[in-house]
Amino acid sequence: MFRKSIRFTQLLMFTIPFSFFCKSLPSVVPVKDHTLESIVSDGIIRTFRYYIPKNRPNTRLPIVFILHGGGGSGEGMIYLSRMSEKAEEYGFIAVYPDGFANRWNDGRNIPHSLTDKRNTKDVLFFRDMVQFLDKQIPIDYSRIHSVGISNGGFMTQRLLCEAQDLFRSGYSVAAVTSKGIQEICPNPPTKSIGFIMGTADDVIPIHGGTVSIPKDMTPNANRIPAGEVLSFADSLHYWSKSYTCKTESKGKKRHLNQFWKRDIEYTKYSDCTHDEVVEGYLIPGGGHIWPNGFYYQNEKQYGYLSKDLDAREIVIQFFRKAESKEKLVNNAPFGN
Repeated sequence: MFRKSIRFTQLLMFTIPFSFFCKSLPSVVPVKDHTLESIVSDGIIRTFRYYIPKNRPNTRLPIVFILHGGGGSGEGMIYLSRMSEKAEEYGFIAVYPDGFANRWNDGRNIPHSLTDKRNTKDVLFFRDMVQFLDKQIPIDYSRIHSVGISNGGFMTQRLLCEAQDLFRSGYSVAAVTSKGIQEICPNPPTKSIGFIMGTADDVIPIHGGTVSIPKDMTPNANRIPAGEVLSFADSLHYWSKSYTCKTESKGKKRHLNQFWKRDIEYTKYSDCTHDEVVEGYLIPGGGHIWPNGFYYQNEKQYGYLSKDLDAREIVIQFFRKAESKEKLVNNAPFGN
């Protein structure tokens, strides 16, 4: 699939240590099979890629937006997440949008961000994409979801807050809840949302505080502050505080494979009235990555970022469960 060199730093703005390489490329949907599109939103030309499954059901299709991190791109997220495989498997439209100047205006008001300075109307951009896609193929407006990593994870939360009429659920990977979101959305909507974080994330502090991005790729590089965030635990509390009956459960999930043998902390809050769920996976020693994401630098260097969790499978099953509560046709979310 991949014959074009791509640096992972283009995806997230910072280096991610990597030491595992596979012997063969995984089964993936080629980037060339995705449609590159551009639309004008709020007077700005915006771009995105999307994939419509070839073996799609004869029904209105759900949409899953997959958002890149700061400094990344939609194309990069196709490489990293391989979510289009799941689109083909489950029958949904996978959309990979590009942030303005490679960033999302997620509400943190970062001084050095051109996107934040311009205060781009990114929520409007997502509404415009949905309207555009609906003209290409009928979509199910009750089954629209978003998942993002880092900056994209923060943006996913803003979408749930400011476009709660449009988005059914969301998932944030390598991101907690920012204080900017708290100010924008003091009373979060009753929505299902999930989090995946690593205890060793050196960009997003799991105990709350200042997000810090490496200034360059040198060891012990100076850091650039990028907004204030809540802790991992407080983020779960924030999103579940509107629940009419908050039921908390905690446990550890053992994940065994050739690389890691560790317990992953799992927390879930359930709402008794609407059956919404807030869940969180906390990976001991996990870094600022998309777990089981695919790293590709060139033809001779490729492999998986970690084997802790398969983030895409967790995310898709979470969205499916969120949809099943709506009692969809044949009780079969994502056409499967």
